[in-house]
Formats: sequence, structure tokens, C-alpha cells
Amino acid sequence: MQVNLDQLKNMILQGRKLSLANDFLTSGMLLIGKEKILSLSDLERMNGKIFGLIEINVVEDKLVSPGIKKALLNEIIKKINDHHYYDGLASSKRKEIEKIIQNIFPHSDYLSFALQHIHQFSKKLFEHSIHVAIFSLIVNLAWQKRFNKGLIDGLMIEHIFFGAILHDIGYLTSDKLVCEIKRKDRDSLNTDVKNHPSRGYELLKRDQAKHQFTTKILNIVLQHEERIDQSGYPMGLMGSQIDISSQIVGLCNEFEHFLSGEMTTNSRSFVDISRNLMSKKNSFEKNCINVLIEEFNYLK
Repeated sequence: MQVNLDQLKNMILQGRKLSLANDFLTSGMLLIGKEKILSLSDLERMNGKIFGLIEINVVEDKLVSPGIKKALLNEIIKKINDHHYYDGLASSKRKEIEKIIQNIFPHSDYLSFALQHIHQFSKKLFEHSIHVAIFSLIVNLAWQKRFNKGLIDGLMIEHIFFGAILHDIGYLTSDKLVCEIKRKDRDSLNTDVKNHPSRGYELLKRDQAKHQFTTKILNIVLQHEERIDQSGYPMGLMGSQIDISSQIVGLCNEFEHFLSGEMTTNSRSFVDISRNLMSKKNSFEKNCINVLIEEFNYLK
């Protein structure tokens, strides 16, 4: 962004955090480094030494420290390497998923910020969100290779990962005890629970411009509990009204609840879970169910 000194002064007075795009030197001496947040005293030092337009950068506040962001990324990767869900995942696929996550995660401060708050709110919800995100990446990658003519849409992968990590963020506006109740009992509690997709959507929509959430990401949060037979919530959508990314995350959400024992009193085998998912072919897109079962067939 290029501005003159008067414009720069007005922006600083408005409370904007700004820095120079390049170091400012005079007579070969460094006067103001490009990393410094500019102040009115800096403008006085520049006055009479610079003419015309100045290239500046807007400095965004860091929502989380680099250390916390790195720790959260390491925790996600650790899940892939240490959790029994992924014991049978092929080494090449494991590395592919890890690489995707490492390429996507650092680009959003808000994702780290939200995940940090989810962890503080409920460790159980934190674990669930991470696993649903990993499952969704695995299924989406396989689905794209099969049904997208072998072409991989990187933007769709990013949307899936963001949306899956944040899919249950609406629970942060509920009583913490809700997340400690098994999923099979949760939906019958009250209508407030069934509004968590809408609340999550509104939470993210409020900061959409600031954090550059796409409509696809917002739709995943809003639609992950919708079902193609119109049995889902909060809007009772059906069929193609539900975005395919939302369907994949919704299916992986259900699958993780089964694997973790949230949907039943007794533990169930992968065969039982597969049969249950196949019986829901009217609720979930059939190709998504087939891909998920094939990808996690090693859990037998």
C-alpha cells in the first residue's frame, strides 16, 4: 500500500498498526527498520527526509504465538503417528496427509486460535475435531482421485480441513457439560444442541471478512449435520442442497463418533460400523460411504 505522510499520520491516529515495506535509511544509516510498528515520533524523524509516496504494510495482530501454533500442528501430526485409528494407514498416504496439513495449517492464525480455544473448552471436543479433520482429508483425497478425473483440487482440500476442524465450534457457546455427554444421548437433550451448526456458522460469519473464510468453509460448519434424505438439521436440507464437502465432513463426523464409542453403549467392530453406515445410504452420499469404508478397511 502506498500513502503520503499525511495519510500515514491519519492512519496511525486511527490506531492502525503499520510498518514500512522496506528499511528507511538516510545517509547510509538505518533510521527505521521495516519490522517496527510506526509511531508519530517516527513520522517526525522521516519529515523532510522523504518525499512522495511511502510503501507500507498493515501489521495484523497475532492471535496466537508461533510457539502455540507449532505445538498445535505437532499435536495433529502426533495423532496420525500415535493413534490406533491410523495404525494400518499406508506409509505413503500417511506422509501425503501430513504434508497437506503442514502446508495448510500455518497459513491461518484463526485456525490455531480456534483450536486452542476448543482445547481449553473440552479436550474431548478437541480430539474429536482433529480426528474428523484427518478422516475428512483421507476420504476427500480418495474421493477426488476417483470422482474428479484423478485431478486434485487443492482449494477443496483446504476447505475440507478448515471446515472439519471448526465443524463443532458452535458448542463453544453451549454448556461445557454438553460435550461430555455421549453423542447418542446429546441430540435428545434440547433444541439448543441441534442449533450448534447455526451458532458455529454465525460465530465464523461475524469475522468472515477479517479471517477470509470462504462460503465453502462456512457451509461445512452449517451443513455437517444435514442429511440428503432431509432427516438432518438445522435447516432440513436434502440431496444436492448439501455441499459435497459438507457431506464428507458430516460422514466422517458420524464415523468418528462410532469409532470412539459415542454412538453406542457397547464397543462395535469396524464391520458393524460399516454395516451401520451402509444402512444409512439414504442419509449420506453413497460414493462417500464406499470411499470411507475402503480407506479404513484396515481397521477390521
